[in-house]
Amino acid sequence: MYQVIVLALLLAGIPSGFITFRIMGMRMAPHFGVLILAIIATGLNLLMGGGNLMYLAVALQILAGISAYTQFFPVLRDNFQTAPLYSCHLSTVTAAAVLAAASVPA
Repeated sequence: MYQVIVLALLLAGIPSGFITFRIMGMRMAPHFGVLILAIIATGLNLLMGGGNLMYLAVALQILAGISAYTQFFPVLRDNFQTAPLYSCHLSTVTAAAVLAAASVPA
């Protein structure tokens, strides 16, 4: 169930990420790559079901959240006036990463 919500959040992160990408340029390329890989892995996980693919999808989802922060912090340090533009994308990928971690069976 969580993986469906995570997929929706990752897909919702594309428009806000596109706006951010247009402002910041190619500095966001590593995050964009991980985000696309996470979407593909999550979709395959939902279609093919569980197993090792689920762990790969969860790892990529968490990496998408981490890579957003590692790419944004240098920009926010230098240009704090544009921070409200990035908050939507950061909150979306953070919620996706948290739900991804919660979706792993104990």
